[in-house]
Formats: sequence, C-alpha cells, structure tokens
Amino acid sequence: MKIVGDTDDLIKDGEIELVVEENQDTDLGLALEMMENSFAIFDNHLNSKESVIESEGSSKKCDDRNYKTWATNQLPRTLVGIGDILSFSRKHADAADAYTRAIPYRKTAVENSEQQLIQANRNSLKISIEQLKFQRLLTEAHVLVAEELLMCPLGKDVITTETKVLLVSKDELVDFARGYYDKARDELQNAVYMMGKIAAKGHDMGTEKEDVCFLATMLMGIGNKLADLDEAKPQSECPV
Repeated sequence: MKIVGDTDDLIKDGEIELVVEENQDTDLGLALEMMENSFAIFDNHLNSKESVIESEGSSKKCDDRNYKTWATNQLPRTLVGIGDILSFSRKHADAADAYTRAIPYRKTAVENSEQQLIQANRNSLKISIEQLKFQRLLTEAHVLVAEELLMCPLGKDVITTETKVLLVSKDELVDFARGYYDKARDELQNAVYMMGKIAAKGHDMGTEKEDVCFLATMLMGIGNKLADLDEAKPQSECPV
C-alpha cells in the first residue's frame, strides 16, 4: 500500500487506519466470495445428474467414487473456511450458521469411516487414523459453534446478517451454546478413546494427537467462559 502525504498528519486524522480497514474489507469480501463459489461448485457437482450416472468399467467406477468422496469432504471444509472469514469479520451469527451447517457432513464422514473400518476387520491403520481425523473435525465443528455463539452480544437475538434468519433467541443463547459445548465434550471423549486404541497398538498418529490436545484447550476456554457467565447470574438462574 502506497501512502501519499505527511505520515504524521495522516495517522493523526485516522486516514491510514481507514485505508487499511477498507483494503482488509475488500480482501475479506473477495476471500468470502471465492469460498462461497467453491462450495457452490462442489455442491452442484455432487447433486448434478452426471454425478449419479454409473460409469462403464469397474476402474472408472472406483475413480468416480473416490472423487465423489473427496468432493463430499470438501463441503464441510469450505463451510468452516467461510465461517472463519465471517468470524474474523465479526459477523458471529453468520459464522455460527456456517459452522452449524458443516456438522452433518462431519458426522457422515465419521460414520462412513467406521463402516470402512468394519469392512477392513478393524485392521487398517490408515482408516483408523482417518477415522480419528474425522472425529476430531466433528468435535471441532461443535467447538466452533459454541465459541462463536458466545461471541454474540448477550441480551440480543442471534440473527444472520443477509437472510435475517433467527438462529437463537436472546433468552436461549447461553443454554444453546452450552448444548454445543456438552456435545463437543462428548465427541472429544470419543476422539481420545480412538487415540487410546491406536496408541495401544504402538502406532504413530502423526499430528493428530497435538491437534486433539489443541481442541481440548479450546474447549476448556469455552467451559471457563460458561462458568463465568454462570457466576454472573443470580443464584436462582444458575443451571442445576
């Protein structure tokens, strides 16, 4: 960015900050547009007639299946990316909405990996680690929703910016966030259990162990914030 004029005067008048914010908003808007376009491309492909037509030849069918699985896994990844941009833009209701939409895809990925593991008689290390990854990503989605809801202003309904959809009423906001927190905690326990089974066989989990531990730290932060909110309430309103 090229700055023209006396720097001290520009800083005093706040013009540099304004230019930086305008450039940042433009970059964020472009990034969001690209992410939304990516989601639309994957979604349109997976739901098009061509994607459900069986190809001739077993190898071609296998390639199409693998590509469809890959494309399906990109949908929640793209939604989380959209949520990250919206969160950075302080559009917390929209971010929570994007993260929430990613959860069903994450859950399906865990279920599909479980079926693959059963078919492999639970002897595939690759599938076991892949299932752990999908379980971690499912946990992450719940963590992100809870975290984003708690960033929304208390005492106000959580409403999306453009569509004006009511996600959560102001009276239910904290309880709603607590529900996602509790679910994230349950999913994290499942991930830790999977880690234990893999570690018991002496296998290396790569970076998954560190990633799961980082999620646990995020979850702890949400728990602390919920505890602070409970302490700030009158005793009669605290959850039993």
